[in-house]
Amino acid sequence: MAYRTIGLLLLVTDPGRSTTRWIASIAFTGGSGGLSAVLADDWIPYIRAKGWLSEPMAFFLGKAETVSSLICYYGLPYTFVMFASVYHPTLLGNGRLRAWYPWALLVPILLSFAFPPAGGDPIPYRYVSLWSIPYICGGIGLLIHATAIEKNSFLRKTRMLTSLAAAPTLLFALFTLYVLPGYFGLYEWWRYNAWVISFTMAVIIVSSMRYGFMGLQISIRNQKLDYTLRAITSGTSILNHAIKNDVGKIRLFGDKIKSEAGTAEPEQLIEDVNVILNASQHIYDMIYRIQGQTQEVGLQLERLSPAELLDECLTMLEPSLRGVELVKELRYPGVIWGDRVQLTEVLSNVLMNAVEAMPLGGRLSVRLSESKRNIVIEIKDTGSGMEKKQLKRIFDPFYTTKSGKKLNFGLGLSYSYHVIQKHKGTMTVHSKPGAGTSVFINFSKKKGAGAV
Repeated sequence: MAYRTIGLLLLVTDPGRSTTRWIASIAFTGGSGGLSAVLADDWIPYIRAKGWLSEPMAFFLGKAETVSSLICYYGLPYTFVMFASVYHPTLLGNGRLRAWYPWALLVPILLSFAFPPAGGDPIPYRYVSLWSIPYICGGIGLLIHATAIEKNSFLRKTRMLTSLAAAPTLLFALFTLYVLPGYFGLYEWWRYNAWVISFTMAVIIVSSMRYGFMGLQISIRNQKLDYTLRAITSGTSILNHAIKNDVGKIRLFGDKIKSEAGTAEPEQLIEDVNVILNASQHIYDMIYRIQGQTQEVGLQLERLSPAELLDECLTMLEPSLRGVELVKELRYPGVIWGDRVQLTEVLSNVLMNAVEAMPLGGRLSVRLSESKRNIVIEIKDTGSGMEKKQLKRIFDPFYTTKSGKKLNFGLGLSYSYHVIQKHKGTMTVHSKPGAGTSVFINFSKKKGAGAV
């Protein structure tokens, strides 16, 4: 019952994620073993003792017990290894592998029905152990490896907790369900699974409250964010935020032109005027994009150079960079599919946040690189950083750490997060008090928004 409750909760909070669906499947298959035991040990004897057990009911309950038992024996290793495979960040990156992988793993399970069980055994233990042991051990190995290669410190902690909750339970189930009855004739050890399940429940409850378990806390937070953004991206709030940013750029460059009008070179004046024209065009594009929208703003994809976008955004922020050392490393010369207007807004938001975090000056690092599967933008400042409580809420709409600024609406990062999500990318923030803040924006190289 506990497993099914966890699976149902995860499924309700985020049914769109494949990891969530496989977690729910683990809960269902694992819980089916408990249901089979309850039918055999409690329900059927109770109904028989009461004299209610008719022949049709006995047949139905007997079949239900058998089917529930088989679902657990055959389904638990499969759903676990599938969850671990999907949860792993790189294993199923290839589209062809993702397509045939689940079906290939089903073949040994289907072949199990061709082997008759020995004596009164419920399944052919010797044959089933040939694939169930590798499935469970392989799944545990994938969880541990996913934790070891995770670069994001927050995600590494959640992966570690996921492994801590899942690995002991599945390893114990491996022995009690397959090894001990199949090779040693010990059939009753499955009753001790309750102790391991109690440990797992403790890990789940503690980690869900503090860090999130298998994406539960993140799913609830993302769902809340999505619902709130649907309300605010209908027009006014996001538009006001965009206008505020661009009007600030226009004022900065207007003051610069005014102060340098008598001494600046014509070429420099033309560049400054172009920045003002680009800012005003961006306001117009945002107004045009939002006009008539009753839901969230859609994407208008085109081939973009992220290096050029970063250069344009840095140029527009030039007056704000006085006293700031700029370190720029743009190592990815390629292109992505993206919405120019909205990605410009995102990068401008993140860069402006970084600059505003260093009022007394500092170092702004802007890096663009690529890995085997991702295109990565890193924007790092040497400002005061953030506490954990602030870091947990930075993507919440209307939350801001800049309470002293009259025109700050607390929408920049929530909007930016939403736009990157729509581009099939990810946005994460690392920060510690006194150590500055780093924002990582990842675009997947897979086919879809953000990919070429």
